[in-house]
Amino acid sequence: MNKSLRLLAAGMLTLLMAVPAAAGADAFDIGSTGLNVSGTAQQLGSPKSYGSEKVTVSIPSENPVVDGVNPITGEAFSGSYQPTLVNIDTHPNALPHWGVSSADLIYEMPIQADGSTRSLALFMGDYPDSAGPVRSARIPMCSLREMWGGVYCFYGYQEGSTDVKDWVKKYSSVGKLAYPYVNGISKNSDWFPRSNDSNHVGPYNVRLNLSAVKSSYTETPTEHPFIFTETGLDHGEDVNGVVISYKTTNPAYVSAYQYNESTGLYDRYRNGAPYVDANNGEACSYANVIVLRTDITWKNNNNSRPVIRLHGEGVCEIFQNGKYIRGTWARNSTETKNLNNRMVFFDDEGNELAMKVGKTFIQIVDNAQPVVVVADGSIAGSVEPQAQRNTVGTKK
Repeated sequence: MNKSLRLLAAGMLTLLMAVPAAAGADAFDIGSTGLNVSGTAQQLGSPKSYGSEKVTVSIPSENPVVDGVNPITGEAFSGSYQPTLVNIDTHPNALPHWGVSSADLIYEMPIQADGSTRSLALFMGDYPDSAGPVRSARIPMCSLREMWGGVYCFYGYQEGSTDVKDWVKKYSSVGKLAYPYVNGISKNSDWFPRSNDSNHVGPYNVRLNLSAVKSSYTETPTEHPFIFTETGLDHGEDVNGVVISYKTTNPAYVSAYQYNESTGLYDRYRNGAPYVDANNGEACSYANVIVLRTDITWKNNNNSRPVIRLHGEGVCEIFQNGKYIRGTWARNSTETKNLNNRMVFFDDEGNELAMKVGKTFIQIVDNAQPVVVVADGSIAGSVEPQAQRNTVGTKK
């Protein structure tokens, strides 16, 4: 283990043991999240409160590609490595989403300072017929596209001081807003029909034809395999539920997870209801849930222009197997250079995290975002859940 990280972990443990668990935290309304779990709601302290906002790690080289294994989920796989990223609208009116039970990995991140979010779903092991509802692109999603190297599908893009087209021309491996950047408003519009089902109306009804994307695939991206474990974490603190409240006022953006002992997975909830795939009615569950903490600012003090740091290093909360540990994430890149480098997650001992075989959901939050866990016992270093903030991140 990297020496500096080992010292950091020891210092964090000392601080954890020094801070008392929350008292009176049961005032937090667990029921509104959809979770049905025992225990007390306790807010995890922000990185600064643990003295761990700045971290130093040594990033390992790429993991080997294993034939017959999906490098993102660790599940059995045959076929070509063809990751496709899809911008998913997370507005409540866009629910239920199409195709999300098939996604190998999904990110959720704020796109408005009020806490409104958007998701980026990665499909590789399984391509459903359709995905969506699809909405407009933001620069942080483009940065992740450069890392995964696959096709990125969206419907429109942000202009102005955080102009996606300008960023792609300057910093992407493509050098222009063209395939594998697929903007359904201007290119391949037949791949993006509007659905007429009773649950979705415009603008929350753009349905991507993923079969068309796959049949037209021409990219040969570099694989970034995770390492895997069949059993998941064998240590950490027992946690029954996790709640990330990006925004609680109408329209709300509240993501929650309940550990299911019978499956060993985390059942996901949005705004108090199960997170269901509209394609097949399947409620979505995840083997790994990671809360990635980072710096989030708003360009030119504009509350709709996110600047989300997805390079360098930071703290993350890791949930596997009903266990919680605090770890680290790192990506050896700058904001605009070496963006093809992978993001690595480290456990609480400074080793690269072994992902539990299965699907992963990554919740991107700013460093001070309240993250609440529900546990029967006291979580070391927790605090009583704080009032929901009106804004996410800081001005820039």
